[in-house]
Amino acid sequence: MKRLAIFLSVLLTTFIFALSIVDDAGRLVSFDKIPERIVSAAPSSTKFLVKLGLGENIVGVTDWDSFNAEKIGNMVPLNIEKIISLNPDIVITFGGFQLPEVQKLEKFGIKALVLNPTTLNDVARDVMLLGNVFGKEQIASEIANKIKQTISDYGVKSSKVPLEKRPKVFFTITVPNNETKDLWTAGTGSYVNELITYAGGVNICAPYSGNNGWFSVNWEFLTYNDPDIIIVASYISADETIKQIKSHEIFKNLKAVKNNKIFVIDGNDISSISPDIVKYLEIFYNFFYGGK
Repeated sequence: MKRLAIFLSVLLTTFIFALSIVDDAGRLVSFDKIPERIVSAAPSSTKFLVKLGLGENIVGVTDWDSFNAEKIGNMVPLNIEKIISLNPDIVITFGGFQLPEVQKLEKFGIKALVLNPTTLNDVARDVMLLGNVFGKEQIASEIANKIKQTISDYGVKSSKVPLEKRPKVFFTITVPNNETKDLWTAGTGSYVNELITYAGGVNICAPYSGNNGWFSVNWEFLTYNDPDIIIVASYISADETIKQIKSHEIFKNLKAVKNNKIFVIDGNDISSISPDIVKYLEIFYNFFYGGK
């Protein structure tokens, strides 16, 4: 009888902790316990983990991450030896470009989970995925529901604006200079396109797409479409960005520039998709409609 009780206890414990999920690379990842020691292989992964209250579990981050934890080096290639030294229960990678690193990790018996959200709803889904893996289902549900509600709220709000009154918007991560040939932008398939659309703008690049919705356009495309608003995700100061735009031979003749409708945002922040990305719905809406 005592042996049966022990057997049932072990069986029940195994059942409680048994979990298999499909990550964003379509990989089946199984767990027999909740992971405690985490290596975050990208700053975006770190933002997801911190949002879920898992900051204390992060034992390693890349050199590109501002989070205060042991540095493991670059995102690609990953320093497998350094990661092994941290004895992680799991490594969270981010984006398709790190997929070859996952195979290296698994070769050394290190469990890896791939996150690769490309849309706003993907962000909510990945919050829930991590919540299930780390036993944070309740807070994950609250965060995911808030993301979905914010999307819905701005979708309803912007739907009241007639199409002919919506501003034509151009978004770029390229600050122009005399050597610039192409401008990197976001079209269909990108979360930035969703942000512009839900906030009530008309993305002039929406008819086009690229890898995860990102691609480059030339100057002819920009002058032909002549947007009402230009949003620049810059990695230099806002003042310097606007100065370069206003002095540029082509940019300075655009409608948005003549009307002082240039808006500069933090390139590092918006390029890192995370649960906080929906804050840009309010920011963009205020760009488009002056906070009305």
